[in-house]
Amino acid sequence: MKTLLLSSVGILALISSPALAQDQNAAPAPALDAAPADAGFVGLEEIVVTAQRRSERLQDVPVAVTAVTAADLSAVGIQSSQDLSTVTPGLTIPQTSGYTQPRIRGVGTTSNGPGVENPVATYIDGVYIASAPSSLLTLNNIDRVEVLKGPQGTLFGRNATGGLIQIVTKDPAATPGAAANLTYGSYQTIIADAYATGGLSDTLSADIAVRYEHQGEGYGTNLFNGQDVGKLDHDFAGRVKFLLEPADGTEIRLAVDYEDRDSDRDIQHLRPQAGVFDFNIPPFGGPFPLGGTYDVNQNYAFRNKLQAGGASLQVNHELEDVSLQSITAYRTSEFQFNLDLDLLPIDGFTAYSKAKFSQFSQELQLSSNDTGPLKWVGGLYYFHSKDGWQPIVIGIGPLVNQQVPGAAVNVIDENYQKTDAVAAYAQATYEIADDTNLTLGGRYNYERKSIAGTDTTLVSGVPVLTTPFPRPGLGIPTKIDFNRFNYRVSLDHKFGPDILGYVSYNTGFKSGGFVLAKVDAQPFKPEDIKATEAGLKTQLFDRHLRLNAAGFHYDYRNIQVQRFDAGSQLIYNGARAEMYGLDLDGEIVLARGLSLNGGISYVHARFKSFPQADLIVPRAGCPVPPPGGVVPCEAAGNRLPQTPDYTFNIGGDYSIDTDAGTFALNATYYRSGKFFAAPDNVAFQGAYDLINASISWTDPDDRVTLKLWGKNLGNTVYTTSLLEGFTGIDVSYGYPRTYGVTAGVKF
Repeated sequence: MKTLLLSSVGILALISSPALAQDQNAAPAPALDAAPADAGFVGLEEIVVTAQRRSERLQDVPVAVTAVTAADLSAVGIQSSQDLSTVTPGLTIPQTSGYTQPRIRGVGTTSNGPGVENPVATYIDGVYIASAPSSLLTLNNIDRVEVLKGPQGTLFGRNATGGLIQIVTKDPAATPGAAANLTYGSYQTIIADAYATGGLSDTLSADIAVRYEHQGEGYGTNLFNGQDVGKLDHDFAGRVKFLLEPADGTEIRLAVDYEDRDSDRDIQHLRPQAGVFDFNIPPFGGPFPLGGTYDVNQNYAFRNKLQAGGASLQVNHELEDVSLQSITAYRTSEFQFNLDLDLLPIDGFTAYSKAKFSQFSQELQLSSNDTGPLKWVGGLYYFHSKDGWQPIVIGIGPLVNQQVPGAAVNVIDENYQKTDAVAAYAQATYEIADDTNLTLGGRYNYERKSIAGTDTTLVSGVPVLTTPFPRPGLGIPTKIDFNRFNYRVSLDHKFGPDILGYVSYNTGFKSGGFVLAKVDAQPFKPEDIKATEAGLKTQLFDRHLRLNAAGFHYDYRNIQVQRFDAGSQLIYNGARAEMYGLDLDGEIVLARGLSLNGGISYVHARFKSFPQADLIVPRAGCPVPPPGGVVPCEAAGNRLPQTPDYTFNIGGDYSIDTDAGTFALNATYYRSGKFFAAPDNVAFQGAYDLINASISWTDPDDRVTLKLWGKNLGNTVYTTSLLEGFTGIDVSYGYPRTYGVTAGVKF
């Protein structure tokens, strides 16, 4: 880490040399939203972000941020949150059974289910989204996506230890406008989306965005019944936003959204691995054929279904010297998934679950709106949620049941967890010297969680035992409380109008909670992180080159770790890790219509101490695990799960205007290093590459567009989910090569 920071200082000293500083002074950065004075200017557009809860130029924010604009989303073909990793260094987005699990610089989770919040927070228009199954990034009204790296606990709260993904949607416009796209692609995929906006009165505007997708042919086949698997039956999403401006300085936004999805695209597969136990052996009727990469052989149909919706009300009012903002939001969702836990055509283990989520949040924020040396923001935040299994049913078939041989046993949990959290926060930036700013911020968090429910055991369909959840007499509390004070200290200096250097120290914590899938599980504690970062942001050569770099060091403690116990997912603490690395991303305009962009992230993430890590295969110095079981073993020195040492991406855009219209080409290359499934570093995904490309034509009036596109052109086989379970290695695969044509029109 010392070498990394010294290298950052060396780069900073080089770029801030008098010669380069003089060159930069000749081309001062424009004000926010200002267009270049020369209409023929060829260079990088300014990007405005809200990473510090106020609008600022990306290059003026002393935080590592990757901003993906609407044009980027369209050009690269980003249609889901998983696609973001191909253009964001240091971001990986595994997905398990329909749950999205983003990870930034190695900080994330492999757990899912009700009450399990991710340490990489997701915000849509300032609203925290606690429920992982939601996927509103599919809509075509996205203005930009901001990925903030490193702990953001001061301004964004308790579950942003790794960072956050912030989605900003378009505001309705008074001038009428509309756009629609129709796509037909491989595997009989049809996608239709539309967007319309316009004024309803002198003070009221509205817009609507809708999207529908259907995949008629699956990526693989279930050998058990010959049916297609790995396909999307349907995904419908819609969002309506109203903007009311009743008086100067007052804006009121009301947004309502809904999604309905039915899919088995991320079906889970059994991946045999030497030395790892699974049930595909003679005592259980095996070995069974498993088919090709995207095939399965399962007698219990995998499926996930989502119905989700919400509403938010945002009020902004400009006072004489300050701005007042209120954000009120409510969301609810129901998510069902069926899973063949043994991943084979046997009467083994199954899981059926219906998870219900609801949340309410209220935030009041006050911020300065002058241009003086002091800029500040402060606020109060309240969050309430109720999440639970309604129900989750673990089935233990007669073939594997050892408790009541020859009988089928079902364990049914119907339970919920309630969360009430409050916070007060403030952050101020003061110009302590010319072009030098000191930022201090803090946030106090308090929350209470409680659980209740029942646990029922059935033998051959007959209830034999029902107990309260959690089970009495085991010393498991029904209520737990947490409180933390997190803070931020940052110092930044401008070495020229377009050169910013900064150092910062941040703390954050991810909330603890209860395990809702097992009646006798103890609650897990919060995890904490302390982060040091040094960064450099530059725009060079008359805004033709943007180059941003950040080096970081994390002390990550009390990490929450997933384990499986007879089909139940547990979470426990006990690990500590050290993480350090470097992010570098940039963009260059080579000529009119020709630009390149890319980035690289290096993350050294290793456990420093983890004496109770689960081990599934024999290892020297450790006990021998039983078949399908685990033993505790020290994992110090092992790599953190789902964290490649490096990720790399590079892309290019080329467009040319002709009398016949505009032709545009885009190509993106992404490479991920090797990563492991679990702390024992047994199952792994090797390094892999992805290539996406498109070519489009737009008519001279800029109304009609035709695009030919292809994704994963190399037909790379890679995993989006990789788990070590009690039934073996469980994987979900990324999509194979897909291609298609999109026709669009706008008015």
